[in-house]
Amino acid sequence: MDVATAIGQMAIVSFPGDEWNREIESLFTKYCTGGLIHFQENISKDRLKLEELNKTALEAGYASSGLLPFISVDEEGGKVSRLKGIIGSFPTAMETAGKGDVYAAYLSLSAKVKELGFNTAWAPVLDINSNPQNPVIGDRSFGAAANTVKAGGQEAIRAFRSSGLLSCGKHFPGHGDTFVDSHLSLPVQETTLEVLRARELIPFAGAVKEGVDFIMTAHILFSAVDKEMPVTFSKIFLQNILREELGYEGLIVTDDLNMGAVKQNYSLEERIELSVNAGADILLLRDSSDGIREFFKTFRKLVENGKVLEKRVFESAERIKKLKEKKL
Repeated sequence: MDVATAIGQMAIVSFPGDEWNREIESLFTKYCTGGLIHFQENISKDRLKLEELNKTALEAGYASSGLLPFISVDEEGGKVSRLKGIIGSFPTAMETAGKGDVYAAYLSLSAKVKELGFNTAWAPVLDINSNPQNPVIGDRSFGAAANTVKAGGQEAIRAFRSSGLLSCGKHFPGHGDTFVDSHLSLPVQETTLEVLRARELIPFAGAVKEGVDFIMTAHILFSAVDKEMPVTFSKIFLQNILREELGYEGLIVTDDLNMGAVKQNYSLEERIELSVNAGADILLLRDSSDGIREFFKTFRKLVENGKVLEKRVFESAERIKKLKEKKL
């Protein structure tokens, strides 16, 4: 794998339209992108049209890099359901935990997602709903207790695996105690590492034990642990805690790098450089076609200038290749 392909594999990006077009094709032929993330505007009400789009993307991804791309979607059930118009409504994580049927509910959900040609779901949510005033988590969480969320997350991961979908625990190390929505601005928490270990990290430790494929970072500044960097840019969180303390060997993926929490405070160059150097394997980005082109141009320039080392890029690319060859 050359360095340009390795850079491409480290990106999962948005795309225009709900059917195959030249812009999507160029993501593979020009950039060898590692995968696509579908939003509502990409999901046709015509089931066959969506299936054909995903099938063509898989073929194009394999042709460009020799590796199948991640074809992904936010599908948690409940209110975060991009596919509701096709697969119908599913209960929230909290409802499934309350009824004690997490595995069955997620097995049904994941089977329907898989049938549409997806291979990756950005779920389950492993945030603990510890703050009732949290503006972004709520019933997306399995509950208010760490062990409830741990058990629910593990059951959901097993269900996704049974259906042949890759799963993602999010949002590390936990977004459930914040008062600010990171889509809009940067949450700052004073939670100590001791408290995180006793509460927020428990579901993620369970997910690691269960073999979750991805863990997604939260755009949150935990000032008592790393006073300078939000988690997405923090070597303390991604290396010391997630890799070394929790023993995680899977893929670390950023939350969308265009969310307000990081876009308001860091340039595109800084967002790429800091996240990759902190240890992120995959950068997730929702943007216009022009924005995606600028992202790849900037990423390549950072490697050419030595601000991101080729060694660091190939390290992540090898981890991505290993998962794709094993699971897809």
